[in-house]
Amino acid sequence: MSTRELPTRPAGRSKRTASASVVLIVSASEQLAERCRRLVFVEGADLLACDLVSLRGSAAWLNPLAIVMTQDVRAFDPEGFIELSRRIGAELVVLPSESVPDTQLTAMITAALDIAQRRRTD
Repeated sequence: MSTRELPTRPAGRSKRTASASVVLIVSASEQLAERCRRLVFVEGADLLACDLVSLRGSAAWLNPLAIVMTQDVRAFDPEGFIELSRRIGAELVVLPSESVPDTQLTAMITAALDIAQRRRTD
């Protein structure tokens, strides 16, 4: 599956089961998505990509642990993204740019996954 493909909810189906941990990446390049995919795989999660148009529906259906986007993407609706992440219980990870160093990318996503997982088990 391409990083740009996003599973759609089959007709008549409810939310995805919580058996898999998901990280949602929003409007990212293939290169950034692949960097994130390798990282979240090591953390035991799946990375799924979406665009701004499908973000709200994808987040509601997939119930991700984290939503990852760059500062440029966040600028489209800063308060809306914060509210969405709070409503679904996901950590919002805002990267300074797509060229964020691997060490910083790892630290940001790993911390977000830890926080979200702890919150969901409490």
